[in-house]
Amino acid sequence: MRRFEYKDARSYKFWEIEVTDAHYTVRYGKVGAEGVTQTKAYPDAAKVRAEADKKIREKTSKGYAEVASAAPVRVVSNEAEDWAVRADRLQAAGDPWGQRIALEMAREAAKGADKRKLGKELAELDAAHGEHFFGPELLALMQAEEFEKVARLEWKHGYIVRAKVGSPEYGFKGPKVTACLSAIAKSPAAEFLANLTVGLVDHEGGGLSGVVPALSSGRPLANLETLFLGDFSRDDQEISWVGHGDLSPLWPITPKLRTLRLRGAGMKLGKFEHPSLQRLEIETGGLPAESVASLAAAKLPELGHMEVWFGRTDYGGTVDISKLMPLFSNPDLPQLEHLGLQNSEMQDAIAAALANSPLLAQVGSVDLSMGTLREPGVAAMVAAAKSFKHLKSLNLDANFIGYDLQERLRKAIGPAVKFGRQREPDRWDDEDHYYCSVGE
Repeated sequence: MRRFEYKDARSYKFWEIEVTDAHYTVRYGKVGAEGVTQTKAYPDAAKVRAEADKKIREKTSKGYAEVASAAPVRVVSNEAEDWAVRADRLQAAGDPWGQRIALEMAREAAKGADKRKLGKELAELDAAHGEHFFGPELLALMQAEEFEKVARLEWKHGYIVRAKVGSPEYGFKGPKVTACLSAIAKSPAAEFLANLTVGLVDHEGGGLSGVVPALSSGRPLANLETLFLGDFSRDDQEISWVGHGDLSPLWPITPKLRTLRLRGAGMKLGKFEHPSLQRLEIETGGLPAESVASLAAAKLPELGHMEVWFGRTDYGGTVDISKLMPLFSNPDLPQLEHLGLQNSEMQDAIAAALANSPLLAQVGSVDLSMGTLREPGVAAMVAAAKSFKHLKSLNLDANFIGYDLQERLRKAIGPAVKFGRQREPDRWDDEDHYYCSVGE
């Protein structure tokens, strides 16, 4: 399986291809969605490979960059026999959870009148033991009007396995987002929560700084594998108006976290160490220097994919390359395969530092898109061209690389370089001004 992604300030898409001797299968769509799958068969392996290579060239010519394939999210204790064993053990201990699991499994397999009968039994069991199953806070919120507009919960055998929480609209007067998150974190029903997405706390310019305290108020999120904080678009809120605050309390309470996606501003990463994190995406119009330093010194032994938007100084970003320099020789990122250092006003300095770093030899794809890269950065890459030749993809989309500079890079590094659409500087006061793609 090979995976390619295209990302700019407006869209984030993926395209995957898997080739066998008789056919290839592609899957594509928006990142985070299931996507569409298509399979095409051919008479021989040579034809399959030729057509697959053609498709890959088409995608990379449009700005798609190859990345490490993300492992599928697993739902903890998802096998029927595991749940049955759990139900038997809890029933033997006199815990009503055992009966609830058994009833849920039976209802999921039943049809018609039997399904309705089991549903009634479950409702009666919940009425008798609601606080035991859900905790008092979540139980009360679940009975509140418009709760489901704030929290969409996906259940498995009576447990929450996926949750999406956020304010649905401007002026919403229903349950508070932070109250819902706190109640979920405290709930026994969230023991197997594997995937959590958090949108806006409100639509009135409020940040996300209350989210981490809410999540930290309950039991550890021991089985959480995927976390997205900041699920909003430009139509909802400006990216630099939504501050996160201190995120570091999350690291010790999410021991199985594999994918972390952050969108917003005002992020404080603290001492950034995590044993299982495999994919990190930070989308911001301004990443503070303190967090850049945290990122550069991070200890992430399983991380395979890193993507960071640094943003503009006008919105809290930094152009102090010294804060980032430890990243380029960081020994605590041994599995890193894709490195995205994007949307930066210090893109030339990043390119020069990367060109002469041991980290470059380790990764298979690099993304320096959406920044202010121009002649100094191009010159540094041309001078170190041999160090870039092993890359499957070098994405330089949405910078300020003129045609002549593009030709120099193509000649020096080869077809792995993807230029996409380059931009022109703003001209005012008789000077050229260069900005990265995303700020406010």
